[in-house]
Amino acid sequence: MNLNGGQYLLLGANGVFGRLIAQALNDRGATLIGTARSNESAAGLTDAVSQKLLLDLESQDSIGQLVDYLNGSDTRIDGIINATGRVGFGTIADTTLEGAHRLMQINHFGPAQVVSHLVPQLAKSSNEPFVLSITGVVAEKVFPGMACYTTSKTAHSTWLKALALEVRRQKIRVIDARPGHTETGLATRPLFGTAPAFAQGMTPEHVVEVIISAIENGITELPSDSFTS
Repeated sequence: MNLNGGQYLLLGANGVFGRLIAQALNDRGATLIGTARSNESAAGLTDAVSQKLLLDLESQDSIGQLVDYLNGSDTRIDGIINATGRVGFGTIADTTLEGAHRLMQINHFGPAQVVSHLVPQLAKSSNEPFVLSITGVVAEKVFPGMACYTTSKTAHSTWLKALALEVRRQKIRVIDARPGHTETGLATRPLFGTAPAFAQGMTPEHVVEVIISAIENGITELPSDSFTS
């Protein structure tokens, strides 16, 4: 598909993946609507984002305001990219219910709410609409000390599979990107717990290059080996 002239909603546009994706799409002639969680984190939104909005995935009011605004303004959306996410570490016994709930809200329930409310907008697009979400290798493989994080990402990956079946008649493509450990610094900013010693990960630039290529080439799934082959 040709990204030139398309308009895309990028959740988490202020993060490492988000900034790189925004720049790549901007370089291809696309227009970006980007979100950040707060006014402070919005400082990380680059000039590649033409419209900057706030979205706190832990706030129902914030989610409601975003989708109401985008639906009410009849803004054209040709694709939604979810580059948000938090990580948490710890054994099942040591993880609090509050921590588990927060991870599930941020990594699955929140973005799922946004996407589901904006499907009608995507269905109006004549520019090969799509939804792409970065779930990661944890949606394929279980790791000790990461049960809650793995659960949240696996839930979202399964939800994406169901979404793909439900929107295929509307010609909306759904892409589940599952890269392995990437040097974004996410593990150094956990919601709770302490990260184990990870081996050197992939560069964010490489991961984003694979993701953008998948969008352009009509791919519907990016398993972890897509990023290593």
